[in-house]
Amino acid sequence: MIDKSIEENFEKIEELLEKLENNKDNLDESIKIYEKASDIYKKLEERLNEYKAKVETITSDE
Repeated sequence: MIDKSIEENFEKIEELLEKLENNKDNLDESIKIYEKASDIYKKLEERLNEYKAKVETITSDE
């Protein structure tokens, strides 16, 4: 998932959350969906932190 753009990953999380909201009967499936969304979120957070560090480096040099 990390190879996708940030926007694509946010869209995937939204899709997974919709599935999770609509999946009222199957706990095992809900847990799998949650784990997948959580993994994508963690990777997105890492990428955003990298971008934040780059911006801070650029702006601190000015």
